[in-house]
Formats: sequence, structure tokens, C-alpha cells
Amino acid sequence: MLSGMLSFMIISGIESERNIRYIELERILPAEIYAGMPAKIGYLIRNKRKNSFRLLLKDMTKLKLKKLRREDMQLCNTDVTFPGRGQVHLGRISVSTTYPYGLFEKSISFPAEKDIIVFPEPLVCSPSFSLGPDNSGNGKNKESVSHVRAYIPGDPLSSIVWKKQRQGLVSRVSEGGAGMNGIVVILPGPNIEQKLSRATYILSELHKACCPFGLAINEYYSGIASTRAHKIEVLKRLALTREITQPVMKDIPSDAQLIYI
Repeated sequence: MLSGMLSFMIISGIESERNIRYIELERILPAEIYAGMPAKIGYLIRNKRKNSFRLLLKDMTKLKLKKLRREDMQLCNTDVTFPGRGQVHLGRISVSTTYPYGLFEKSISFPAEKDIIVFPEPLVCSPSFSLGPDNSGNGKNKESVSHVRAYIPGDPLSSIVWKKQRQGLVSRVSEGGAGMNGIVVILPGPNIEQKLSRATYILSELHKACCPFGLAINEYYSGIASTRAHKIEVLKRLALTREITQPVMKDIPSDAQLIYI
């Protein structure tokens, strides 16, 4: 009887190890991750040799997989919310199992260390416009609708397009003053996080509207462009900012349209 019990335990340990030995795993991250907003993280997992059962994936959260068929590439998604902006280090990923009898837990880890940048949480706001250093404008005198986008909590009720509520709530994005485009200039003052969040919102709206935009903060000036790569570059600069000083304006064109925050 004792020999039978020991054999049973050995077989259980061997089966548990075989269940995860040949697993391959890859973490998939979105191009843009914002603080305070759920980011969809994906995991591509497969076993090249055999079927796997009762898997538990542990990373920033836990995911359970009942069955992984041999050679099948399975995509698992989960939402992760990062509380603050800045650089975040992601560690190794582990996969464990108690298959087949639940007597032992075997695990394997995957080298998935990576540093990511979490952008500031967008904060809905109405920007202040001017044209040139003397704050004179020659753009639109009245507000006009630039485009519409999905509703974000905090949008004013007056901007909601109620006629399209069957498609989900959408909000109007308006141009006003000198027009919704230009260079975002961040001035020193209190509430640094609020300033960075407002800048993130405005830059994102400019990009959605395909308007050329730029950023001036401290000694940094991004230049003007409308590409996604340009947007990610300036949002990284906002995410890594620790203090705000008087911006250096010497490289900004004298006739540039400025958006002060």
C-alpha cells in the first residue's frame, strides 16, 4: 500500500511537469497605456508537444486556462489599470498547474522583463488659445465642430450628440478662438499632475482631428507634426516630467498658434 501511494505521488508530479514543460508564452502590450484607464494586455500561449490542462498564468493579474490544445495558439486578454504615470517595470511571467490530481503545484517562469511608459490620465478641459507671443489671434471667432468622438466621463452635457445615442454616446469636439491646433505650452504653477493630464487630453484630441501639434515644456520643444509617432513621443515626455519650469520659447516660430496650460 505504501509503495502504491508513493508511486501515485511520483506519477502525479511527473504529469504536472509534463503539462507545462513545452509551453511557449508571449506578452502583447498596447501601443498607448494611460494612467487610471484600463489597458488591454494580451498573452499568446501554446504547447508544441501535447495538450495542457488547468493552467494558471500569473503576471500583473491572474488568468485561468482550462485547456490548451496541442499546437493551438491561444490568445488571452485581461484589463490592467496602472494607478500613476511614468516608467513601470514588468517582471517575469509564470505559468503553474495542479494537473492531474491536485496534489502538487508545478510552475515555470518566462523571461518577460520590460520597462514601459504609462502616459498621464487624460483630463477633459477647454484650452486657452492665442496666436504668437502677443496673444493676438486671427483664427475662428466662433466655436465650430471639428469632429465627434466616443463620450468620455466628464464631457459637458452640451457636447453630447443625443441623436446618435443608439450608436453609443458621442461628444462633439469644437474649435474656438484661434482654432483647435497648434503648440501646447505648459507654464509653471501648482497642480502639476492636472496640467500634464490636460495637456495629454488636448494633444490626443489634436491627433484625432489630424491637426498638426507640438509641445513646449521646460527646455523641450517637440516641433510640429500630426503623426502617431509624434504623439507618442510627446506623451512620453509628459509621462516622465517631474517638475515644470518656465518654457524656453526661442525655437518656437513667432507666428505659431499657442495653447497655454
